[in-house]
Amino acid sequence: MSKTRIFAKSDPIFKMIFGDPENKTALIGLLREIIDIPEEEYAHIEIIDPNLRVNKSYGKSGILDIKLTTKNGQRINIEIQIRKASDLKQRILFYASKMIAEQLTEGEKYDKIRKIISIMICTDHNLIEDSKEYHNRYFLYDKNTNSTFTDLLEIDILEFKKVPEKDKSNLATWLRFLNTDDKEELDKMAVRNVAFESAVCKYKQLTADERVRMIVEDKEKAWKDRQAEIKYAMEEGIQKGRTEGRAEGRAEGRAEGKHNREIEIAKSLLNSGLDHKFITLHTGLSKEEIEKLR
Repeated sequence: MSKTRIFAKSDPIFKMIFGDPENKTALIGLLREIIDIPEEEYAHIEIIDPNLRVNKSYGKSGILDIKLTTKNGQRINIEIQIRKASDLKQRILFYASKMIAEQLTEGEKYDKIRKIISIMICTDHNLIEDSKEYHNRYFLYDKNTNSTFTDLLEIDILEFKKVPEKDKSNLATWLRFLNTDDKEELDKMAVRNVAFESAVCKYKQLTADERVRMIVEDKEKAWKDRQAEIKYAMEEGIQKGRTEGRAEGRAEGRAEGKHNREIEIAKSLLNSGLDHKFITLHTGLSKEEIEKLR
């Protein structure tokens, strides 16, 4: 039986390659192509909480993004996103804001706040629909005057699907590295510079380790199982709602039947352990209505 194909974009593999405090070469090589910070900052980059923690029950991770600090206190967060999520922009903004708020304790002055840079790498879908560029950088500024409000917040979005085939830059190659398991292609990348050599070498070591492969395969299986549970819960709720809805003959009855379907779907999703935001998105029920069903 053939082995599961494993790519560097897989959450655990990505963290083990770029989040290893003992081997920052690949991480620094990637960062140099994305952000613009003084060269001396790279010598003092510190990885915050480098441990990989995976909750296998639902394939969720405790920490699978990579958090960094620099010499002057700038904070950098790198996250990889394979699957499309409808609330991804909001999530990026929420965690960027949280990184700012976490810098201060009660009573500290606001001038203690240092710049945060949030990097999101989308490998299998596009997030930015109104741009053809595969690297978009966002700051707080007035679009009419181009006046910058502050440089304390930067959001970088990278999208592999937009990379032109003819683009052979280092940044484009890093995105290709995340999306290939082809040995010949990887070997060609490894000779570009020491950062690529480090990343490719680490990738080969990890994918040859059966324990690591098990972590990746278990996580993927847990995600698929979770999706199956959600699908079953929704179908079960819809079917129950339809049965009750057919019992209502008048327009009012149909409206009530529709509401009953939403309630049954919500109950099934609650039993599956999903939060109210997900349930609201798929049923239309308010947070208050969902709370009453608990």
